[in-house]
Amino acid sequence: MKNLLLLVNFLIIQFSFAQEIVPKLDRITIKIGEPIQYQAKIDYKKGDKIIFPSFTDSLNYHITILDQKLDTVKTDGKSEIVQHLELTGFDAGKFNIPTIKIQKNGKDFSTKEIEIEIQDVAVDTTKNAIFPIKPVMEEQYSLGDYWNKYWLYGIIALVLFIIGIILIVLYIRSKSKISGNSYKTPYDEAKASLKALDAKKYLKKGEQKEYYTQLSFILRKYLGRVYHFSALEILSDELVMYISSKEDILPDDNQKLKEFLFDADLVKFAKQEFDQPKNELNRKWVEEFIDRVKPLEIPENGDLKKDEVTGENYKQFNNN
Repeated sequence: MKNLLLLVNFLIIQFSFAQEIVPKLDRITIKIGEPIQYQAKIDYKKGDKIIFPSFTDSLNYHITILDQKLDTVKTDGKSEIVQHLELTGFDAGKFNIPTIKIQKNGKDFSTKEIEIEIQDVAVDTTKNAIFPIKPVMEEQYSLGDYWNKYWLYGIIALVLFIIGIILIVLYIRSKSKISGNSYKTPYDEAKASLKALDAKKYLKKGEQKEYYTQLSFILRKYLGRVYHFSALEILSDELVMYISSKEDILPDDNQKLKEFLFDADLVKFAKQEFDQPKNELNRKWVEEFIDRVKPLEIPENGDLKKDEVTGENYKQFNNN
C-alpha cells in the first residue's frame, strides 16, 4: 500500500512538472531598446492540436514585442513547435516576462516566468558634445511642383466655392421672399406661427420635444418684440423675473408663464412627456396670454414709441 501511494505521488509530481514549459532566453540583461530573443517550444506528433496565444504589440506594460513567428523543428525523430519572440523594453529596471499559456489537445501548458534587467544608457556629455537640433531645411518649390502635388485639392476647393456661391444666392432669394411676406405686427406673426405649429401635428407624432421647443420660441419672440428686450437669449427664470416687473402683466399670468417655461424645459432637456390634456392646456394658455398682452393700435403719432422691427405704434396693453 505504501509503495502504491509513493507511485501515485510520483506520477502527480511528474504530471505537474509536465505542465510547465521552460522557455529559452539568449540573455537576461539588455540596454533600453536592445532586442532579446525568447523561445518557447512544445513537442507534438501527428494529430495533436496545438494552440499558441495570439499577441498584439506587447506582453505587458514594460515588455514590447518587436517580432514574432512560429517554426516547426524536427530533431532525432522528435517534432517540436517553437514560438519565437523578439522582445525589448524602454523602461529601466527589473521586469518579468509573463507566463505564456499553450494549449495541447485541450490541456494547458504554461511557460515559466523569467526576470530580465533593462539597463539605462548613460550619456557622457564630457566626451561627446551635444549639438542643438538643426532647423528643418526648406525645399524650394516651383508653381508647377505645387500644381502637380495639390491639383486635386484645387479642383475640389473650386467646386466647393461654386457650390457656396449658389447656396448664398438661394439663401438671399429665400430671405427676400420671406421679408416680402413679413407680418405687420408681432401679434400677427405670433398668431400665424401658432397656426403653423398646429399644422405640423408634432403631438400626434409623439414629438413633444420639438413641439415645446417651437411653442416656447414663439412666446419668447413675441414677448421680446412687444417689450423690446432679448427674450430669446436669457434663461427661463430671468425671463419670468423681467416680465413680472411689467405693470400690465397679471399676477396669475406671471405664475402661469413660470409654470409653462418650467414644463417646456422639462420636455426639452429632461425628456419629460405630458399627457394630451396637459399639452392642450399649455397650448391654449399660450394663445390666451398672447391675446391679453396684445398692444392696442392708435393713429400714428411721432411722439409715441414705435416697435423697432415693424415701426407700429403702441399706447397701452389690453388685459381684459
